Amino acid sequence: MRSPSLLRVIAASLLVGVLVITGSLVAHDGDITGLIKFGSAPDAMAITDHVEAEMGRAIATVEAEGHDGKYFFLQALDPLFLTPDDHAALLDRPVYRGQRMLFPLISGAGGLVPATALPWTMALTNLAAIALGTAATAQLARRRGASEWWGLAFALNVGVIFEFDITGAGILAFAAALWGTVALEARDDRRAAAWFTVAVLAREVMFLYLAGALLLRLVRTRRVPWLIGIPPTVAALSWAVYLRLRLTEGSGVDEVQEFGLPFGGMAGAFENWIDNPVDLAVIAALVAIIPLLVVRALREPTYLSWGSLGFVVLAIFFSRQVWWRFFDISRAIAPVITAYLVATFATGEAASPSPLSEPSGRSDDAVATV
Repeated sequence: MRSPSLLRVIAASLLVGVLVITGSLVAHDGDITGLIKFGSAPDAMAITDHVEAEMGRAIATVEAEGHDGKYFFLQALDPLFLTPDDHAALLDRPVYRGQRMLFPLISGAGGLVPATALPWTMALTNLAAIALGTAATAQLARRRGASEWWGLAFALNVGVIFEFDITGAGILAFAAALWGTVALEARDDRRAAAWFTVAVLAREVMFLYLAGALLLRLVRTRRVPWLIGIPPTVAALSWAVYLRLRLTEGSGVDEVQEFGLPFGGMAGAFENWIDNPVDLAVIAALVAIIPLLVVRALREPTYLSWGSLGFVVLAIFFSRQVWWRFFDISRAIAPVITAYLVATFATGEAASPSPLSEPSGRSDDAVATV
């Protein structure tokens, strides 16, 4: 049963999303397409011109190339790639982008939403995802004996806010992973498998979160959690095969640009941080909480903290382009931020260090149906 306080927390999280939408509308003279970040640079105009033709009007643009939202918009026009020559041909990395299929599938209602309404349905989908992730985080905080208001560690996560501001798929992916975490704590393996399937279909990098969480389950039970791990893997692989049958170019592997040598991205971006004090301050804070989360995860192992450790490893290998601005790196390691806040501050009288052995008894109070 949902408590009145949980409903207030969810309402507060929705306000965060509404403020992002409102800010974008004000900045772009009331045009919701500004939230998607279509580019105005010469290399970006092919997509911008295509979308304007689809919508039958001029759209709001930002400087330079724009951002990920424009690619999700193209996918949402044809999320099943039934006519890949119409829209997918404009994707910069078709297979890489296409693997993240669930957000455009939902926001585009399988391709049924017309282009004119799509910017709004994309914004509303992320608004719902913020509420979903906040509710899950509140459940995890309550299980630790803390206030449900710590659910806002999801909605106020700077990475989540920036992801909303570019209309990306990361909010839905992280929210689903958190509900998978709630199900893991309640030892509801079938529900956990379902939620993690949603997470990896929204953003394939959530396999790292799944791997970390299942590693803790393995350590605790000494049994491989096949029931949880197989469904997301089969779903992602099935979509990957389908995608490659629909697209004639790209393998996916050769399209990845976000990784490099260990710590190479940080070293390459350091000069930019020095020239931009805001980037330096925020990234310094992010770098500081990474080892702190690792310590917390080892001292007090939880599915949330162990799932987020995969993003700690990922951060070491991120390329210069990811580390260049705090805007991008905060989105890339968003689970680390929420996990650190919950592990450090969401504590209460009922909380106790989580054992490496699976806790006995099922906590029905830990799960709320959605």
